[in-house]
This record gives sequence, C-alpha cells and structure tokens, in this order.
Amino acid sequence: MTDPTPLWRTTEHADLAVLEQAWGAHRLSQILGAALGSYNRRGNVDARTAGAVLGVTEGTIRRWVRTGVPAGKVQAVIDLVRPPQGAFELEHSDLLTARQNLAIATADPQKGADLWGHKGWLDRHDLAIVKIAGAPVMVARIARHDRSATAQRNMLQGGLKDAHGHYLPPAEILTFPNYFAASIARLEILEDVYPFRVQMPEGKLNRGSTKAWLAEAPRKPLSSYRRNPRRRTRSKAQVGIRPGA
Repeated sequence: MTDPTPLWRTTEHADLAVLEQAWGAHRLSQILGAALGSYNRRGNVDARTAGAVLGVTEGTIRRWVRTGVPAGKVQAVIDLVRPPQGAFELEHSDLLTARQNLAIATADPQKGADLWGHKGWLDRHDLAIVKIAGAPVMVARIARHDRSATAQRNMLQGGLKDAHGHYLPPAEILTFPNYFAASIARLEILEDVYPFRVQMPEGKLNRGSTKAWLAEAPRKPLSSYRRNPRRRTRSKAQVGIRPGA
C-alpha cells in the first residue's frame, strides 16, 4: 500500500469556470509571468519560457493568452500558477481558529492574557498590502505595530523601492487591535481574491509566496475588513476547499 499524496502536493480543488473567468481579459499573461518570474519587454509573460515549462510552442502560449486555455491543458496551467491545495485548506483552518481565539480574548480578557499575552499577540498589529516589484501582484503581511527597523524591512521585502534603494510605503496599511483581528482580515482578503491567487516562483519572496494575488483583483479597502469582519467563512466551494475537508 502506497502512502497518500501529501496535502501540500495535492491538486487544488478548484471551480474551473471561476478561474477561467478570472484569467480572462489577458490576465493569463500576467498570472503566467508572475508564477514563472519571466516577462518580455512589453511586460507580458515570456512565451518561450512558458512554452518550455508547459511543453507547448511560443505561438500556443500566445494563442492561449488571446483565446483561453484548452480544456486538456487547464490542469497543467493550474498546477503551475496556483498555490497547492494545502495552502487553501490551511488558510481555512487558520481563519476558523483565529475567529475562535478572538472571541475568547474578547469575552474573557484575563484568559486571553494568560494564553497569549506573553507572545505579544494581544498587542496592536499592522496589516500591510505590499505591491511586489517587477510583478503585477500583491501580498498581505502582518507585523507588530511597535516594530523594529528589521521587522519593517521584513514586512516590505520584495516591495517597491525608491531611487536610493529604500523601500516605499506599502500600497495600504492599517492597524488592528491584536494579531487575531489582523489575521482574520488577511485571511478574509485571501478568500475574496481566491480566483486571482498565484504561486510566486521559489526564491522570489521570503514571506508570502503562496499568499500572492494579481494586483487588479477586486477587493474591499482594509478599513472595511476592520469594521465588518465576516462571522463565517465563505462556502468551501468558493475558496477551493474539497468537500468533506
């Protein structure tokens, strides 16, 4: 009897129609380029690189960008550009846990302090949306509000820099009352941009390579996630969770 495939290598349980709609309007070029870290001079995916990885010609890649990926090749593209199934299921579990922990800390502050006070998780935390340099993608990162210069650089790692090589401010940043509130907001954002998620190439980012999404994905401003966190997750079908998971 062979061992089951590790969840982190399991093919994503995805609604193909939702992904194909998100990849329309030439976004397939962007998502392929982001996943491969390879672009041409016009900022589109380098068709030669993409073709070599997917086992097709440059012309075929250009045709897919114009007219869509044929049914027989959709899974190969998903495997290349999307985070693994384990990423989505872990996020789903983390969101449920964060909601439970926030409820405990709110209802019983002393219990919350006993459980998490020594870790600093009840202190204020910032959630930052960082635009990645040289790629049409965003990532969401959490850091303590009262953080060191090193923690600030880690939060902005891979982001845009000025002419002097200093990181520019994030595209958006907001302070939350504690780590759990910030974590809930980040995980809800990742649910909302689910069809636009992309797996960044290995070595591109030290943090968040599985938590990136196309910059043009529609989403609410951060302030909305702080004011109106959802009480329950989206349906499993909407965020790629396998039935029964």
